[in-house]
Amino acid sequence: MQDIDFHTLFESAPGLYLVLNRDLGIVAATDAYLHATMTVREHILGRGIFDVFPDNPDDPAATGVHNLRASLDRVLEKAVPDVMPIQKYDIQRPDSEGGGFEERYWSPTNSPVLGPDRRVTYIIHRVADVTEFVLSQKAGAHLEAEIYAQSRKLAETNHQLRESNEALQQLHRQIGQLMAQADSELAVMPREGLAPVTAATAEEMLERVGKLITTRNELEEQLRQAQKMDAIGRLAGGIAHDFNNLLTAILGYNEMLCEEVWDQADATEYCEEVRMAAERAAALTYQLLAFSRRQLTQPQLLDLNTCVANIDKMLRRIIGEDIDLEVRGTDGLHPVRADPSQVDQLILNLAVNARDAMPEGGKLTVETANVELTREYSGRHIGVDPGPYAMLAVSDTGRGMDAATRSRIFEPFFTTKDAGRGTGLGLSIVYGIVKQNGGDVMVYSEPGLGTSFKIYLPAVEGEVQPRPAAGIRTTPARAGETILLVEDEEQVRNLTHAMLKRQGYRILEAATVDEALALVRGPEQRIDLLLTDIVMPRMRGTELAKAAKQLRPGLRVLYMSGYTDASVVKRGAIEPGAPFLQKPFTAAALHDKVRHALGTAALGAEA
Repeated sequence: MQDIDFHTLFESAPGLYLVLNRDLGIVAATDAYLHATMTVREHILGRGIFDVFPDNPDDPAATGVHNLRASLDRVLEKAVPDVMPIQKYDIQRPDSEGGGFEERYWSPTNSPVLGPDRRVTYIIHRVADVTEFVLSQKAGAHLEAEIYAQSRKLAETNHQLRESNEALQQLHRQIGQLMAQADSELAVMPREGLAPVTAATAEEMLERVGKLITTRNELEEQLRQAQKMDAIGRLAGGIAHDFNNLLTAILGYNEMLCEEVWDQADATEYCEEVRMAAERAAALTYQLLAFSRRQLTQPQLLDLNTCVANIDKMLRRIIGEDIDLEVRGTDGLHPVRADPSQVDQLILNLAVNARDAMPEGGKLTVETANVELTREYSGRHIGVDPGPYAMLAVSDTGRGMDAATRSRIFEPFFTTKDAGRGTGLGLSIVYGIVKQNGGDVMVYSEPGLGTSFKIYLPAVEGEVQPRPAAGIRTTPARAGETILLVEDEEQVRNLTHAMLKRQGYRILEAATVDEALALVRGPEQRIDLLLTDIVMPRMRGTELAKAAKQLRPGLRVLYMSGYTDASVVKRGAIEPGAPFLQKPFTAAALHDKVRHALGTAALGAEA
């Protein structure tokens, strides 16, 4: 039988592994590890790990070396594996790659290899490169900061657990004496060098350890849930954005087709079926965008009491006559900053969920209150800062939920309703809206005892302004009005061009930012309105608008998008009051938004 070359097998393993001796010198490394760290086997074997991988000298807050050394020391001392929280540990680039350090994030585990004497002879250092995941979240909902902060909390908790475990070891060595004197407060005589321990102290330590273990488990579960929800959200948001561009073309061309065949009954009926199907798909993509926190918002200062009062009649119609509605508002409620349409949707979704949980009737309670979230609460909930919040609670007397159901209620398309009743996105949208606005949502429910959702939104200072009246005054296109259309998706650009041309406008068209700026600079061109997509290569639409206004002061702007990615526009928000057209759109919606953006002012900005 041919001998197996275990050395070659190890080096070819797909994981990122490094083998260290007791002196923390590198004795082996997998090819995958070398590739991930931009190192060469011949240059690192035999050298100390911290000689090969020092801290980034340009980062005064670097803790990679300190944290890794502490973990390796624990493995050598305890002879048990040590799982580290996510670490920021920058990697030095080779000179051929430009030198310097590259920002990197890792999830490390250090495991001992024991010799015959049960002493540690080697340490297997395994890492997972999580840089792409962490950096992709940096400018969005600040998940990277949340993960890093919670990782530090986990590390502190681990440290406290280790201290408590050492105290427990003292207790175990003194167990005989503790049992004999459990009912007394007399000090137990410790071994030399150990602090005195009483029965009361022992009970207190055991209780403290139990709380620490519970806290660590809760934080780890929240971290896993946050990572899962974010991954699902990014996938859903990307799909919805691309699908919205397709739906824009479907709805738009179908609308123009209907105008061409208005006198053909069968063809008109087919067009109407296409329109209804496309609008249902558009509603679904909007819900996906709400969950993924990638729909555009226009936040303003709000009073949640006013929000509830504004939709009180709608709530009563939705829940039906067999459900009692009670509204309890708190005087002096903290203002919050949010998009009013999002808050309306949040309340309505929770009300519909409560209604479906009470098929035989019951009571729905909507209440508001001022609350102060403590540091203890913040420490137990990822992404929540301590401080004042406005709370909105929606409670029902329905069937309630068990723990297994509660753990999944915010996942998109998860539902306990019968087939054909809802999309399974209602509570996902609630989760997305709350998180997009920097808040938190808690669920309290037991089978047969009803359910209560508590929404916490950060309090802000300022005076709440009344909502503007609904409705847009529209006027026909004026002769000679020129629109600069900027859209990188050819299908959507062609459709929008055709719609605007049919409405009587003169169109200048650009597929890129550079083409658009060239047209803006052209002194021979008259431009009354810049109609631009927001998410485009090289420069976002808001930046294009700023540059165009510098060249042509007074230029009107209308934004359009299928979604606004949080990494491109500040958490999905454009400047307050900016005209915005949501994809997919119809010719009528386009006309109304264009007229609203142009208003009744003089004809545009001429060169």
